[in-house]
Amino acid sequence: MNFNQLKYFISIAETNSVTQSAEDLHLSQPALSRGIRQLEEELGVELFQRLPRAMRLTRYGESFLKHAQSVFVQLSDAQAELKHLSERIEDEIVIGAGPSWIGGCLPDIVGQLSRSYPGVSVKVHSGYDQQLTLMLRQGALDFILTEISSDPDRNDLLQEPLIHCPYVVVSRSAHPLAQETDIPLERLLGFSWAMPYLAMSAQDRLIGLFQSQNLPAPAPLFQSTSFGFIMRLLETSDALSFVVSSSLKTVRSESVVALNLAQDMPVRHAGIVRRPSAWLSPATETMMEMLRAHCEQHPTQ
Repeated sequence: MNFNQLKYFISIAETNSVTQSAEDLHLSQPALSRGIRQLEEELGVELFQRLPRAMRLTRYGESFLKHAQSVFVQLSDAQAELKHLSERIEDEIVIGAGPSWIGGCLPDIVGQLSRSYPGVSVKVHSGYDQQLTLMLRQGALDFILTEISSDPDRNDLLQEPLIHCPYVVVSRSAHPLAQETDIPLERLLGFSWAMPYLAMSAQDRLIGLFQSQNLPAPAPLFQSTSFGFIMRLLETSDALSFVVSSSLKTVRSESVVALNLAQDMPVRHAGIVRRPSAWLSPATETMMEMLRAHCEQHPTQ
């Protein structure tokens, strides 16, 4: 078993297509198929069910995939570390962050880092917890800034809490409820909702908030992976949304406001999440130290 075989297997598992994977990997289809067949012979099981127009993982393939992904990420980390040591290349930092970080302290941290490491490249992927966690596990990100979760599914990752911030229900400033105080949750059920797509933790908290008062949870009528789209939609309608209060810093006007509710709101704890065995460059370690120092001074951002 070798590195390339794992790469071939993972690619086909993701695309369900030898043709597409061969194109993505810049290989001929016979070479790719031969590599997969050799891997299956070595393991003694069939990893794929070969259908007329697709490749589907067998139960053996599904079991092997999680191990292959873990090994592939560790080997990729090892290659990156050795390349850094042998070639003394400039660092590249690739991280993921949600809207509250991108609209908050992260730009200042990146600017501060660039003054200490002028040659460092920093790439920031914007997204929500679920998609960023997937990218982290796949080895595409060095670390992510996201919610700290007690879900057992996160047990394979290191989580470091840094800040806490309450959730809020938001609307346009001219919304019928915007000037009211101590608004009961029941009043919110008469309006449509717009929620960030794939922000599962926010949706879970919203459901829990209403269920705690024996009320039906609102179902989002509008969803988008773009936080900016959600905020723009609120500005032009009477829809409501449920977000972390610090994410409102990304809204460069007072057109979207937090409603004054009678109910206490849940608090979101967030921080650094990373793979425990991942090699991190010196610049990446420095960036995390800068984040820790900033959040120690501003723990409720």
